[in-house]
Amino acid sequence: MNPNMPVYFKCNMKKGEHVLAYIICSLLIFGIAYLFYHLVPISLILGFGAGFYLEKVYADSTVKKRMTVLRLQFRDFLESMSVAARAGNVEVTALRSALKDLKISYSSSADIVREVENILLQYEKGGIELKFLFEDFADRSGLEDIRSFATIYSVIEGKNDRFGDIVSQTAEIIGDKIEIEQEIQTVIASAKSETYMMLLMPVVIVVAMSLMGTGFMDALFTTFAGHLAATVALVFFGISYMLAVKSSKITV
Repeated sequence: MNPNMPVYFKCNMKKGEHVLAYIICSLLIFGIAYLFYHLVPISLILGFGAGFYLEKVYADSTVKKRMTVLRLQFRDFLESMSVAARAGNVEVTALRSALKDLKISYSSSADIVREVENILLQYEKGGIELKFLFEDFADRSGLEDIRSFATIYSVIEGKNDRFGDIVSQTAEIIGDKIEIEQEIQTVIASAKSETYMMLLMPVVIVVAMSLMGTGFMDALFTTFAGHLAATVALVFFGISYMLAVKSSKITV
């Protein structure tokens, strides 16, 4: 197995990227907190504290996005492989044919291209059986679809002349699941947009009222009651954001 291949369900961001994301998130929260408090110390505490949470959310989103792209790429790989297999090619030849098709559709740095190249390299140079290579890919991907294919392949390898049909059926199942997810995402897209717009409204309102005239918002920035109201507003703001993030996570 190749230790240099990525683990997709873990964050692969570099340390510098984590730091940059944290700084940006912290500055964003600092700016929002300052709008509500006009107190630099409190704004800094809130900014650097909430920055950890937002950086984690961003890192998780990069993992989810990469896994989603890999899933789509894997579907294309199965479709190409099934065509080659049904044409009478054996598994390895079908794998090579699928790689050629993938290189037409994707760049050489695409995850699926690197994975198929690694599988062929380990098989041809290292003598590792394909079923073990697919299992390794499934373990690192964290995707149930790839895990299912690896399990099926380990059973049928070299024993079933319907290999092409089985690969094709697997590709169709994955394609159907992806279409269902996309339909659900389309349905909730407008609701998500409305939610995020509503989350921005408190910031817009505070900015607008602050610009309406000198002293118009002094009570919010200088009194205990004003700070308490700002704190309550920010708490609800944060809870609403976390609920919006959670509600957008859908698994089929």
